[in-house]
Amino acid sequence: MTLFDTTPSILRETSRGLERTSIYDELLRERTLVLSGEVEPAMASTLCQHVLLLEREDPSSPITLFVSSPGGQVGPGLAIYDVLRSVSCPIRTVCSDLAASMGSIIFMAGDEREMYPHASLMIHDPLIPQGAGGSALALQETSKRLMERRRTLNTILAERSGLTLKRIQSLTCKDTYLEAERALDLGFATRIIESRKEL
Repeated sequence: MTLFDTTPSILRETSRGLERTSIYDELLRERTLVLSGEVEPAMASTLCQHVLLLEREDPSSPITLFVSSPGGQVGPGLAIYDVLRSVSCPIRTVCSDLAASMGSIIFMAGDEREMYPHASLMIHDPLIPQGAGGSALALQETSKRLMERRRTLNTILAERSGLTLKRIQSLTCKDTYLEAERALDLGFATRIIESRKEL
C-alpha cells in the first residue's frame, strides 16, 4: 500500500506534467486546517505548528479550522486553544459534525464560530483520569487538579459565550448536547452555515 492509497490527493497539471499533491497541502495553502479525531499530543503539536507557520507567512489573514472531534486530553487541547487565541491572525472555527468535550473548547477559540445546521457541541466537566487511584492523599490531589481543570474550562466557556459561570456550571455538570440553533442562542456559536456560498 502506498501513501496515496490512504491519503486524499489531487492531480494538478503543471509545466512539468501531472503532479499529485496531498489534499492537506492544498488546504494549508488556502489557510484551512482540519482537526479530526481525538485530541492527543502529536496531533496538537502538528496543528499548533501549522497555525504558527500560517501566522508567520501572513499575520493578518484569517485561518479557518474545521473541528470534528470526540474530545481527548485536556493538556494538548488547551495548548491548541492557547495558540489559536494568541496568534494575530483572525481565527474562524467551523463545527462540521460533533465537537465534544475538548473539541468544544477548541471550537470556542474562534473569533468567528460557525456550525453546519446538523452539527452539535457537547460540553461537560472533565472526567476522572483513567487509572486514578492510590492513597487517600493521592486521590485528594487528583480531585484538586480535576477541580482546577473544571474552573479553567468553565471559565473559557463563560468568557467566550457571554454566559455566567454559574450558568455554564449548570450545563457542564452533565453531558449537555447543543444542536446548532441552541448553540447559537446561548452564544457558543456566532453563525449557522446555511449554504455553500457562505463558506
